[in-house]
Amino acid sequence: MFKVAGTGMYLPKNLVTNESFIKKFGADPLEKVFERIGHGARYYSSPDESSATLAINAGREALKNSGLKPEDIDLLIISTDTPSQLSPATAAEVQHKLGIKSAGAFDVNCACAGFVTAVDMAAKYLDGKDYKHALVIGTYAMSKHLDPDDMWTSTLFGDGAGAFVLSYAPGQKGKTASTLKADGSYWDFMGIYGGGSAMPVDEKVLIERTHKVKVPKKFPATLNSDEWPPLIEKTLAKLDLKPADAQAYVFTQIRKPTIVEVMEKFNLPMEKTHTIMDKWGYTGSACVPMAFHDMAEQGKVKRGDRVVLCASGGGYSMACMTFIY
Repeated sequence: MFKVAGTGMYLPKNLVTNESFIKKFGADPLEKVFERIGHGARYYSSPDESSATLAINAGREALKNSGLKPEDIDLLIISTDTPSQLSPATAAEVQHKLGIKSAGAFDVNCACAGFVTAVDMAAKYLDGKDYKHALVIGTYAMSKHLDPDDMWTSTLFGDGAGAFVLSYAPGQKGKTASTLKADGSYWDFMGIYGGGSAMPVDEKVLIERTHKVKVPKKFPATLNSDEWPPLIEKTLAKLDLKPADAQAYVFTQIRKPTIVEVMEKFNLPMEKTHTIMDKWGYTGSACVPMAFHDMAEQGKVKRGDRVVLCASGGGYSMACMTFIY
């Protein structure tokens, strides 16, 4: 059993408004697109910031809010698909600069499903002996990989980081359950394909700009709205629970209408969930912890509430987890 001892988040300082994109690309169709998906603004990292920088700041706030010190942390997991470098893991720099000593540290990359997957992994490590406290951080610096002339990608993504401190809590009421799922047939539908071992950076990659995020194929429009409900139902059923038994839902923040559709399918009010794309855009692997932190800050989720986290991302990876906050 575990408890979320503290949360935190961090935004870089460079605000990029919808209006700036409309001025660059034109109002048609952007105004309708922004209205439909719910995105209102986003923040980009500065040249001297990286996914590690964002993670360090979010982790520092989560530690402060948990009342724990860096040396209390036994495990650090970083969720990101925009690492500071291909190798070593972003977690190495974050661990060092946060002052976390003698803890295991590694990265997880299953795109935007990574944070929920990492929380699930951390929870399974916590045993009250070797692992008493874990710091899990989702961090996203996709602005570094955007083609500024690509209207469809440059307008969607924003940067940020969110963090949970998890603590072993044998007395915590309410059990935890999770479900992971993937469909690798979508591996080539969206991603950063240049820069890895399949397509090392060379002149051809730079000319074709495959080191920038690309959407070579179109995802089915209903993919998330089709996949999320059964994933949630399967996870809750492991505890003999139904969707109505949860008090708070946090979803991947890519498109508000999808969240509305899923909540309506379960006959649940929107007051039970929270969206942040209107002010921070789509922050990928960081969006779930950022949304949860903001939800808690606003008093929309309280201690003792049953929470459902549901995330999905390129690959196509999915993760769902339920626990008591």
